[in-house]
Amino acid sequence: MTKKPASKKPLSKPAHKPPTTSAASAIDQNQYLLYGAMAILFLITIMVYSPMVKNDFIHTWDDSIYVVDNKLLHDLSLNGIKNMFIYGDDFQKLINNYHPLTILSLALNYQTSGLSPASYHITNMVFHGLNAILAFLFAFLLSRRKLWPAVITGLFFAIHPMHIESVAWASERKDVLYTFFFLAGLIAYLKYLADEKLWKLGVALLFFIFSCLSKAMAVPFPMILLLIDFLLRRKFSWKMVVEKIPFFIIALLIGFMSVHLQSISAINKFETFTLFQRIMHASYGFITYILMFFNPSGLSAFYPYPAITTSGVLPLPFRIAPYFFMMIAAIIIWLSTRKGEIVRIIVFGILFYFFTIALVLQFLSVGKAIMADRYTYIPFIGVSFILGMLIDYFIRKRAPARYIGIGLAAGLLILAVVFSFISRERVKIWKNDITLWTDVLNQYPDVRTNFIYEKRAERYLLKDQYEAALADYQTIVANDARNENALEAIGRIYGKYYNDMGKAIENLDKAYAVNPKNPSVLKSLGVAMGIRGDFHKSLDYLLQAYQVDKADTTLARNISTTYSNLGMLEKAKEFDQLARSITVK
Repeated sequence: MTKKPASKKPLSKPAHKPPTTSAASAIDQNQYLLYGAMAILFLITIMVYSPMVKNDFIHTWDDSIYVVDNKLLHDLSLNGIKNMFIYGDDFQKLINNYHPLTILSLALNYQTSGLSPASYHITNMVFHGLNAILAFLFAFLLSRRKLWPAVITGLFFAIHPMHIESVAWASERKDVLYTFFFLAGLIAYLKYLADEKLWKLGVALLFFIFSCLSKAMAVPFPMILLLIDFLLRRKFSWKMVVEKIPFFIIALLIGFMSVHLQSISAINKFETFTLFQRIMHASYGFITYILMFFNPSGLSAFYPYPAITTSGVLPLPFRIAPYFFMMIAAIIIWLSTRKGEIVRIIVFGILFYFFTIALVLQFLSVGKAIMADRYTYIPFIGVSFILGMLIDYFIRKRAPARYIGIGLAAGLLILAVVFSFISRERVKIWKNDITLWTDVLNQYPDVRTNFIYEKRAERYLLKDQYEAALADYQTIVANDARNENALEAIGRIYGKYYNDMGKAIENLDKAYAVNPKNPSVLKSLGVAMGIRGDFHKSLDYLLQAYQVDKADTTLARNISTTYSNLGMLEKAKEFDQLARSITVK
């Protein structure tokens, strides 16, 4: 009898089936799509910002302090790096900020390329491109790997015209750097939530510290962690609270340090504005920034405070802004009690925007501007995320809801193209001091922003464009007849460029009448009188200046020369020796 061959059965089943060829191919395609989207996003960023490579520093607005004249950049030894991190350093007090990592990054630029503006601009541009990728990844992971929220968030971060200030201005290295660590920290936290491995939370904390050391604006980070927990419906536990404690401690320390440094000179006295005026300023900023997300027209490097009427009344938009703010707050509170995916997304996005911009809404008035484009650098992520999630939500629905999503997507992509062209042109406004301040004055021709005329006139003089400088200084005097600096500058221009000593002394006399102890005015008057041959008056003004400023070598030499012209040779010799001793010191 013939035996049948035994059937060959596997001894055991494999633990899991390997993915089929088609499934593996789909995974690869999704990865390629993700990497491709990020690469395109980076290239778009570089294309939009490439004109900034030819830009100069903005010497009259922080670039001289942070870069050109910053001696901390010259020393990358261990002692030099230590000086960047020591709280209370004289330089840190001067600029009213504590951001040692930013100073370190600028020092690396200086060590590799000196004071070549292109190096600093290229570094800012690359960081901005990387930040756009991080914004893309953050939205991708937060939305549970949805592409539309990632694309909209990353794209609008990359090309929005209000982000130009943070990138094209060399001094705003702190913006691109703190954002890099801020977003990296949020991504690390999302990775931590996936498996709750403690080391990933530690990475998020480390990135948060780096972000704070780049700019104090990072302190809302712990609040964003709570918002992420809210959006992802994380179940409340004491563990959630405990894991945030180190983040809040660091935020409080950095926040206290920042307020202390800003209070030295940057924060205006609280009595400068009434409490209700401060509420109006903050509410106006909150509403206006959102409107400018969709319509970034009238952009400016400087937004002056509104003129207050003699009765102390602000313009209508400021008066009604608090009511709109309260309405939005009420809607958000109501929505937070409702259920539904879209509701949570809207609450998350608006609160993300609010928490990251609240500190700069000018309730505590800092500086001379009521708003600044750079303040929107991170906050607009919240607005973009809402729009991206709305597109995804509607596209996943059946028609006709799907058509709403498609229409919204098409509209936003067209808007992104328009914004790209606007941004590329806006980058050119930051070419140098003159182009920047001219643009500001074009935006606010009727506002008496004298200090902006002063900044532009200063650069005109350095370029020997004395006619343009004279026109700006005369505008300042027309606005403020007692502006001693402008009067002195007019006198110097008439003397140096026009050789008109009559008009020179006339304007210098006016400056002297405003402030007879201004050493610069006294020196200018002394020189002018000497050129005219009135050596007695010249000596009188120069000696008055010497009583105020005894460390000026040139002044001591001018006094020596004047004594010599008067035949007082012993006194001339005395001041010549003083000049030599000052030079030796």
